[in-house]
Amino acid sequence: MQLLLKQVKIIDPTSSNHQQVKDILIQDGAIEAIRNAISKDVRTLKVEGACVSPGWLDVGSYVGEPGYEHVETLESLSDAAAKGGFTSVAVVPNTQPALHSKSEINFILKNTSSLITSILPLGAITRDCGGTDMAEIIDMHHARALAFTDGKKPIQNAGVLLRALEYVKAFGGLIINHPHQLGVSPDGLIHEGIVSVSLGLRGLPDVMEVLMLKRDIDLLRYSGSRLHVLNISSKDCLPIIAEAKAEGLDVTCSVPALNLEAPVDRVEDFNANYKVLPPLRSDKNRLALIEAVKDGTIDFITANHRPVDIEAKKLEFAYSSFGISSLETSYGSISKAFGRNRSLNQIVQALAINNRRIFGIDIPSIERGNAAEITIFHPGLNTNYDRTQFASKSKNNPYLGQELPGKILGIVNKGMMRLFEGGS
Repeated sequence: MQLLLKQVKIIDPTSSNHQQVKDILIQDGAIEAIRNAISKDVRTLKVEGACVSPGWLDVGSYVGEPGYEHVETLESLSDAAAKGGFTSVAVVPNTQPALHSKSEINFILKNTSSLITSILPLGAITRDCGGTDMAEIIDMHHARALAFTDGKKPIQNAGVLLRALEYVKAFGGLIINHPHQLGVSPDGLIHEGIVSVSLGLRGLPDVMEVLMLKRDIDLLRYSGSRLHVLNISSKDCLPIIAEAKAEGLDVTCSVPALNLEAPVDRVEDFNANYKVLPPLRSDKNRLALIEAVKDGTIDFITANHRPVDIEAKKLEFAYSSFGISSLETSYGSISKAFGRNRSLNQIVQALAINNRRIFGIDIPSIERGNAAEITIFHPGLNTNYDRTQFASKSKNNPYLGQELPGKILGIVNKGMMRLFEGGS
């Protein structure tokens, strides 16, 4: 495989070429040369204003395979990730069977080795993600599980979470939990507030998130372990996270791209494609989350890719399933949320740098001689999201038929390339 990227701006704070416009020659999966000008008769991508960065990583995407292939397969997940600019995706263990032993971890790694996107399995904390009996954490670690979580099923039992935090200390592992205390409002549908009252829908109050976050940080403090708080949505969580970091606790957190762009008002017409967990909250919340990404309180941004069966979505709002397919639209959501003065450096930090540092993954810096794991994107072009071109098997996404700022031009990874525009 040979590819020449002509006059691309390098956005990579880990590289000596950061903020420079260069030609990049990729050959046999490695960066062969980075120079002011390169002439070579190979496949070439030349789009004025194009940028490159280390390949983007998503953490917490859902894949149906094994067990729910009608929702999403490993291959369709890889295709959707590539179209969204992601070269690596860490998937939650909510499959059938769950990713709760080394066999399932090996299944994911073996069956994705030929895909352009690196699929990284997150092992379950408990068997079948049931929240009670501990899964084979040590064995999964040796099988190369990236970290441990029950994914879409937050750990409700404090004792179980404490044991998990203590288990992973033996190898410096990381526990991931989404703060959502089910007992407060088990039938909640959207953010509790003016919109939920006006629509007559049961609310999901901020306190559900805050209560569990406080509990998890208390357990982290007691155990002296490592915790990632996945997908926060409430501004009330931000001072708690900031204080825990200032205290020296090993805690990090992330936020979904959609929660940065869309406030709860979007559900006023009962559009189920805005029915997600964590829920969309007030505009004041949304703006506070954006500032928290900028100041580093929030470490990185996730796609929160949760594809669901179309039949489970095409129901009355109250009965429709939570979740959307969002890998392909995340960059557009982020670009729109950050506005015209958005910092590409901050976006790359939140999509490619900070998350890898937290999970102990080598950053594929754009330097001569390094393996080429690269996202090619254009901040000045727009993308119209066409349903017929949507790669995810689930077509549930509020931006279909709409235009968002920013365009993915292609990715390079594992000696393969996928170009969507500008290649010749």
